[in-house]
Amino acid sequence: MITEYIHTKLKDDIITSVSGHYTFDEERHLYYEDRDVLYLAATAVIDSSCCGAGGCLFALVIGFVLSWHIKKDRSNLPVSIVDTISDQIVRNNISNAIIGETNVSQVNFWAPLQIL
Repeated sequence: MITEYIHTKLKDDIITSVSGHYTFDEERHLYYEDRDVLYLAATAVIDSSCCGAGGCLFALVIGFVLSWHIKKDRSNLPVSIVDTISDQIVRNNISNAIIGETNVSQVNFWAPLQIL
């Protein structure tokens, strides 16, 4: 699905949950079959869970970059056009490549909300 992606503030925004929090640390690029894949490297911390503490590094794959920083949103954040990745074989290949070159323990794929 081709969609706009509003770039997140890195390291500043802490997203909290019941069991802890996570933050996006940096934007990274991976080149896959001559296409530019944008993903976010992130850190999750489990520090308020009843089951103990822990954490992990993970990646959130945004998609293939089609147009980079084409405009700014209302908050002055850059907006890019991306093609999200739904093909499972491509997802597996990208996940393996990211895990092979980083310290992340899991790779997730972005699925933007569709408002009908």
